[in-house]
Amino acid sequence: MKRVGWLWLAALALFVGGVLGVQEREVTLRFQFVPNQIRTYEQRVDGEMAMTMQVAGQEVAFTMTAKGEMTETERIESVDKEGVATFVVTSKGRMKLETSGLPPEAEVPPEEEEEIPPTTVRLKVNPLGKIVEAKMERLPEKVAAPSSPFKGSLPAFQIQGALWHSVLFPEKPVRVGDSWDMSGSMDFTVKDRTVKVDYKGSGRLLAFEKVDERECAVVETTSEIPDLSDLIVGFFPEEARKSGVQIHVSTEGKMTGKVWFDIANGLSVRSSETTDMTSNVSLSLPTGQSFSMSMQGTFRRERRLVKVAEAKVEK
Repeated sequence: MKRVGWLWLAALALFVGGVLGVQEREVTLRFQFVPNQIRTYEQRVDGEMAMTMQVAGQEVAFTMTAKGEMTETERIESVDKEGVATFVVTSKGRMKLETSGLPPEAEVPPEEEEEIPPTTVRLKVNPLGKIVEAKMERLPEKVAAPSSPFKGSLPAFQIQGALWHSVLFPEKPVRVGDSWDMSGSMDFTVKDRTVKVDYKGSGRLLAFEKVDERECAVVETTSEIPDLSDLIVGFFPEEARKSGVQIHVSTEGKMTGKVWFDIANGLSVRSSETTDMTSNVSLSLPTGQSFSMSMQGTFRRERRLVKVAEAKVEK
């Protein structure tokens, strides 16, 4: 009996020591960038939103839901002596939209599925995850009609957090339970127009877990949706703005999520986000006609790393 008691106490001591060791473990979280490396992520997005439109004095309310699958490819072009990497990020996929509640005369199909046109963004990102510089290099050839805001606003949703993989790491090492600020600003260029985007948020180290045999730090993130009004307006055709069309956009909301970060290799291997947001859009035409739309919805995104490869370098 005494032997059993000692064994039980020894096991308990090992367990407690292991738990305390995990709690006291201190890590420095940094992204690592390798020139010519290509990282491929698969994303699943879905959401639902209640919409109200005012057209020619008539109000129409309806509901729209969306489900989509996307592939995001990150190609690292170069890394400077400060560790800042220049990326080319290309996104494409398919989106399925379902609309309910519209009157028959609206002539909008209740279900629609189509490709999400490729979008290319050039980024400069530092090891903390801060986007130093961003430029939209390739926009969809067609801008979605106001009745399809999921498609039209997708580029803005993709950079809504204004952070690399929706996380910004602290300068100092952290332990499980530690929190830090993720607020700042960035410049985003669309069609030779540069827009300053301010963002606010916080991060917290939740735990250490293994994902596909990779030891990961699990980081909880919370952030406000930055003011993207100037950025979204930049997606509208230039011809429309030159003709005297007045466009006003306002957005607000909150995003919560988790990031599973491979500590040894310095990259995100999995993330999940939920965004609750409200958006209002109004158009005024030179003819005196006007259009307005308000939207309140919830969007979810799951992202997972599926491949890391090396780009072929031409000699």
